[in-house]
Amino acid sequence: MNPFFQIDDKIQQAADKALDMCAEQFAQIEQIKEYNQQKMLKAFQEYKVSESMFAGSTGYGFDDRGRDTLDKIYAYVFDAEDALARHNFMSGTHTLTVALFGMLRPGDEMLCVTGTPYDTIQPVIGITSCSGSLRDFGVKYSEVALKADGAVDLEAVSAAVAEKKPKMVYIQRSKGYAARPSLRVSEIKEICGAVRAASPETIIMLDNCYGEFTETQSPITVGVDIMAGSMIKNAGGAIAPTGGYIAGRADLVELCAYRLSAPGTGRELGCTLGVLREMYMGAYNAPVVTAEALKTAVFASALFELLGYDVEPSYRKKRGDIIDVITLGSPEKLCAFCRGVQAGSPIDSFVAPNPAPMPGYDSDVIMAAGAFTLGSSIEISADGPLREPYAVYLQGGISFATAKISVMLAAQEVERS
Repeated sequence: MNPFFQIDDKIQQAADKALDMCAEQFAQIEQIKEYNQQKMLKAFQEYKVSESMFAGSTGYGFDDRGRDTLDKIYAYVFDAEDALARHNFMSGTHTLTVALFGMLRPGDEMLCVTGTPYDTIQPVIGITSCSGSLRDFGVKYSEVALKADGAVDLEAVSAAVAEKKPKMVYIQRSKGYAARPSLRVSEIKEICGAVRAASPETIIMLDNCYGEFTETQSPITVGVDIMAGSMIKNAGGAIAPTGGYIAGRADLVELCAYRLSAPGTGRELGCTLGVLREMYMGAYNAPVVTAEALKTAVFASALFELLGYDVEPSYRKKRGDIIDVITLGSPEKLCAFCRGVQAGSPIDSFVAPNPAPMPGYDSDVIMAAGAFTLGSSIEISADGPLREPYAVYLQGGISFATAKISVMLAAQEVERS
């Protein structure tokens, strides 16, 4: 019996069984964590990180050693030629927007090979109408539909790239609010191979949100030219208070830097105020925190499989990101799940989430996130659109010991609803 939380016997017994089922997967996650954490340590030592780098800068931020070294840290751990790791990025979507506008020009074509991208990037591209989109600036967009099972259609990708010779191929690693599997590095490698064979000059860009440190291999090493992600997901270790990163080929990162600040000044501009200590601590802790989130996801998959729900991916499968999709089948169960996660959170555990309109989404969305940083998806959180099949998207968990409680309370609420 749990001394702190009232857990039904049925849920407790299922959770105990789920933990036994996860033993092999947890061992693999520990190996990934150890590799990535040692690589991060080596990066800190390689670039001689010192306490004096945490002071920050004001004004223009010229010659900010801490800022410039943090860029090098992220380039090292992602096996990239260069990187921008900045608090100036307001979200993952903003980071991706800077990258897209930095590299694409009027008349260029962007080809997404993973179906229609995530809701919040659609107005940026111009898929949904919004003033100031890439489409407004004359950038063309097309996409390759996924197969019926959600897999990338490599034959269709090859044909489309050969025909269009697009300036950029865009890959979304995570599933977003879709039912497809997220991509592992091995699958990203296959996409890159198909693109390179059909059009060697095409830029391959990856939306890497939720995928950082989930494997030992970086997407850069298998053919991705440039990738981007958010610091309040995996890459910031639940400590970075905001920000994002862009990493990849040096010439492409430079173009993105010109869009981040201004042409001609690029990466040289941008003060860091007082955030560098948290940014460095976030980077250093990112592999460990990501491992805790992965354990949470695997445990949730096992538990809800035992309770009879469809989950993606199964607890047995290797993962390309930290997200679990649990199909609950009704709006009542979706809301119940989110109430349970909120009740198990360290912040605002006493409030009940309710569905509401969200900017960038075409339906009401319910979100549970008792997080220290607003919107931090690497902390335990759950959300989903109020539309069929009424699936909840679970991600995060700073500590598996406590995230496990959130998942169990969510299961209990669902079973009672």
